[in-house]
Amino acid sequence: MTTDETHSIHTLWETMARAWASADAALFASNFSPDCDFTSVRGDKPPGRAGIEAAHDGLFRTLYAATRLDARIIAVRRLRPDLATVEAESTVTRTADGTTLATTHALAVVEQTATGAWQITAFHNMIPATAPKEARPVKGPEPEKPPVTATTATSPESAARPKLRHLAIVARDPEKLAAFYTSIFSMELFHRDPDGSCFLSDGYLSLALIKHRLDGDTPLGMNHFGFHISDTETTSAALVEAGADKPAERFTDRPFAEYRAMDPEGNWFDLSEHGFGGPRPPSTPDKT
Repeated sequence: MTTDETHSIHTLWETMARAWASADAALFASNFSPDCDFTSVRGDKPPGRAGIEAAHDGLFRTLYAATRLDARIIAVRRLRPDLATVEAESTVTRTADGTTLATTHALAVVEQTATGAWQITAFHNMIPATAPKEARPVKGPEPEKPPVTATTATSPESAARPKLRHLAIVARDPEKLAAFYTSIFSMELFHRDPDGSCFLSDGYLSLALIKHRLDGDTPLGMNHFGFHISDTETTSAALVEAGADKPAERFTDRPFAEYRAMDPEGNWFDLSEHGFGGPRPPSTPDKT
């Protein structure tokens, strides 16, 4: 690949950064082909260039208002004279104080058009994987482990302790409440339902702000919470043994929780093996 071609590809990411700084969604989307296959970190797939422009126009006016994009190309691999793959990293920071709001890693396919210009024809954005902890030498003899009993062998904690990873609040104005939590606590909006419900994350716990329905009987305020578990069957059996109803499968198009259960006081909670979605901070491993 010639120096000029490499420069032209780098210009695509430079233009994206410039468009981000000026909140120009049309200029941002101009780097992508009209039928670009774009996938966000949440798995959303806006339809082509028009969908990319609409999605980023919304981001520039809400979650990522007054932010800048630092885009860095890591590697370019030429597949044929007019086609190449690009690995790139991006960091979104708040302009006012430099606070990092998101860091992503993207794999893109770029193609040269008949006019000689390069465009992005496929773009898959991802949250970078957290580096594994380095092994530390053991100092002295390891403490003696307690004997395995019938209780410890069947306890959910013997495999993986369930983790509280989700809270849901019914709100009159989810957008306004989302703006509050993103601005004050730097939470990140990672999903929005068509009805206006917003889903945020601090990197570990997801917060659902559910749109209140005026014609419904669901009260405002705290609605339910959720546990990330390793084995639904084991947890369900433990709940039934404790006198609770068997968890019910949730029939929903939201890719967050699979089952809904209730504690002895009538409080709802969700159970999910795959988690509740949302980005994870790239530099802070989960220590729970």
